[in-house]
This record gives sequence, C-alpha cells and structure tokens, in this order.
Amino acid sequence: MGLVRAGNEDSVHCGTVVFTVADGLGGHAAGEVASQLAVESLAAVDPTARGDIQGAQETLAEAVREANRVVHAAAQDDPSRAGMGTTLTAAVVHEGQAALAHVGDSRAYLHRAGDLRQLTKDHTAAQEAVDAGHLTPEQAAHHPERHALARAVGLGAEVEVDTPPPLRLEAGDRLLLCSDGLIDPVSDEAIGRILEDHPEPAQACDALVQAALDGGGPDNVTVLVVRVDA
Repeated sequence: MGLVRAGNEDSVHCGTVVFTVADGLGGHAAGEVASQLAVESLAAVDPTARGDIQGAQETLAEAVREANRVVHAAAQDDPSRAGMGTTLTAAVVHEGQAALAHVGDSRAYLHRAGDLRQLTKDHTAAQEAVDAGHLTPEQAAHHPERHALARAVGLGAEVEVDTPPPLRLEAGDRLLLCSDGLIDPVSDEAIGRILEDHPEPAQACDALVQAALDGGGPDNVTVLVVRVDA
C-alpha cells in the first residue's frame, strides 16, 4: 500500500519461470479485479512448453492477449466494472534467457554489473510525445500526462502487446519488474544503487518499497526481483 490511496490495485505473480506485475487503473472501476484476473491468466501458463525462448515469448504474449479478453469480458458482463483495465508486464526465464510481454506503464529493468537498463517502453501519452520529438525524457518524467495510459489490458476487445527482443542472461544479473508506484518517487539512479547495495532479492524488494514510501508513497508499489545465479 502507498500512503495516499485507500485501496491496493496492484497484483503480482512470482512463479518458477513466469514473473508478472499488474497495476489496475487507478480511479477506474474494479482496478484490483482487473489486475488480479490478468495475473491469474499468466500464472496458468507454462510458456516453456513451446521449446525455445522465441516460442516461450510467443506463448507469453498470447497469454497477455487472452488476459485482455478475460478482463474485457468481465467488464462487459458486470456494469459496475465497466471500463476496468490494468497494466501487465511479464517475463519468462528459460534456458539462460529472458523474454518479455508488456502493456502499459509498469516496467521491466535489467541490472547488470552495476548498470540499470530499462527494458520496456511506457505506453503513455507523455512517452508518445517523447517518441514524436515534442518532449525530452526529462520533461516527460514530470509531465501531467506521464500516467495517462495510451494502452492497457482490458479496455478493448484486442490489445497490442510489446515483445522486446529476448536477452541472454549472465550470472549476477537481476531482473526487476515493478509498478509505477516505484518509478515516481525513486529515480533510476537510486534504484540502481539499492540493487547494488542489496544482492539478496527479498532485501532489495524491501529496500525499494521503503524508498518509495520514504519518497511520499504517492501510489501503491509492487516490486519483483529475479536474481540469476548461473
């Protein structure tokens, strides 16, 4: 829970090969229902059954599209849930590689050898303005529309899913998945320092959540860290 909102609309799944963070749309009907339905759809899938990492990623992306259909149908069936939606960022780790499927503005990062790299692109009005050359990334970080989602799971019958190129993992890597409740109050530089100072995933998660709360906790904050040992 953050320090501002009365309810928690985040959901998370930490499996053995699939890892997922979802953030229900704040201020919309049943955001917590949308995020939970989406995460449950991903938790029921084993993408590694498709063999290689490309097949695993395709299965993961199809699971995100199915989650979109599930959330959208649930909203259609219950007027009190009309308009509900969620972000959804998922990773599959298989045969020494990681692949992502992503919708919204929850994020995935790679921390390697002291360097933090964002792996996903936010689907927001502010990011679209950056892509069009109207804003700099620094301006977008403080723009009023930095949380205005241009794409989310459940808002329509179909959704476009980002699938960045898979990456080969190295011993010592950490994958970080998080809701935007971490991003606003904690800079990427501070996130990198915390991961560097806390090699154990559970300790890193606790420290990152505490940093978000110390920064005002403007939103609920969910953090998932996957450490690569070998």
